[in-house]
Amino acid sequence: MSDFLRYVLSKHTHIDEKLHEKLVVKALENQEVNKALEWIHSFQDKMIRYFMMYQEIEEFKEEHLVLPNGEVDRYYEYNFELINYPNLIITRIIGLEEVNLNFDLNSNTISGIPSNMTSSKLDIYFNHKKDSESKEEKKSIYFMINANPRSLWKDLPSDREGLYAKEDRIIDRGTFLDKKIISASVRGRSHAHVGSYRDDSYSFIELSNGWSLAAVADGAGSAQYSRQGAHLATTFIRDYFRNEEVLSKLNLLIDKYFEENSNRVIEEELNIPDDISSILSTSTLDLFSYLQSFSEENNLLLEDIHTTLALTLCKKYDCGYLVVTYSVGDCPIVVYSEDRNTVNVLNTLDVGEFSGGTRFVTMKEIYQDSLSPRLRMYFIPSFTYLFIMSDGIYDPKFGTESNLMSIEHWNSFILDLKGDNEDGIGIDFLVDTTAEENLLQWMNFWSKGNHDDRTLLIIY
Repeated sequence: MSDFLRYVLSKHTHIDEKLHEKLVVKALENQEVNKALEWIHSFQDKMIRYFMMYQEIEEFKEEHLVLPNGEVDRYYEYNFELINYPNLIITRIIGLEEVNLNFDLNSNTISGIPSNMTSSKLDIYFNHKKDSESKEEKKSIYFMINANPRSLWKDLPSDREGLYAKEDRIIDRGTFLDKKIISASVRGRSHAHVGSYRDDSYSFIELSNGWSLAAVADGAGSAQYSRQGAHLATTFIRDYFRNEEVLSKLNLLIDKYFEENSNRVIEEELNIPDDISSILSTSTLDLFSYLQSFSEENNLLLEDIHTTLALTLCKKYDCGYLVVTYSVGDCPIVVYSEDRNTVNVLNTLDVGEFSGGTRFVTMKEIYQDSLSPRLRMYFIPSFTYLFIMSDGIYDPKFGTESNLMSIEHWNSFILDLKGDNEDGIGIDFLVDTTAEENLLQWMNFWSKGNHDDRTLLIIY
């Protein structure tokens, strides 16, 4: 403390500097002086602690703290990580109750589901651990809860009396070979917002001779009556193969082919013999003729009923499944095996080799070339799921054809279907009494920029 005494002598007296050292030594020999110096030292330490405490408080007040924006009806959570302010304790936050949020003292976390939009001020009250008076300080920040984008979309019913009216949403369940099938089709938000119709359609049916059929069609959004085109395409192809004469002939040829090639049949794509290809090609040519006649009889252009189509014909054999597919457009047919952790796209999508704009079964040029590249046949020993979907599911969940062939994306998609998603909505494929209703609920998922009709058939 001698330096302190020298400081006092030089700043607060006019005593000759030559005497300073002697006076300092004398003063340090005095008991009262030493007690005073100890008190001064203690006071100095205390003031430093106070100044450090006030510095931490003021720096926190001045820090530019921005909370991430919340969204109405979507779970919100924010944790105050006070790493740079270890001695501060947030005691309460005023303003959260207005939007149904809470603050947890133990975890320093704001959480809850915001109930309404706001752009308001939050008052954060806090104190310092080393403040003996526990005085509350206040820091004010601005906080925003945005509207839930889903709430901005209207859900106007379509005209039930309109030409070619159809349900805005449908669900079904049934059997498919030795498995189950659930299905759902729902109008896209872009259609619901203006009260227009659902353009997607689907059909599935158990046929004779151990066959089952499923089909999905996606009517072109730009075509006035594409909803009718999609409906006609799926119902025509269903009824075509329900014809006993057609199906019996096909069944006889495929059974013969299977018997002759059973020793060589493995899990792979099979070559389709000409006689089988002929029957399948005839069905699609007849579909085109039917749609052409319909448009002429109703004073429509074929473009008015533009639609895609993806269909699969399946039969169960003792050693596995024979799967035939045909498609025009971009509705994928996909088989997924959980045991083998494999996925296979079973149809030809109009991307890559077939790119150059959306293709529809109502286009004449589709039938000017051989349909063989669009016809596919597979033998599959077993599978967990077989999916047929419209691009309203494909685009938001996969986005690209390469993702559609990625087992990692499909594993994530399966988890999503089972409820691993932000809505917490999923399908229980084991206790499946409400599976089709759950599928419809799941299909209400939010995906920015993806508001098309959604159709999904799941065979499991």
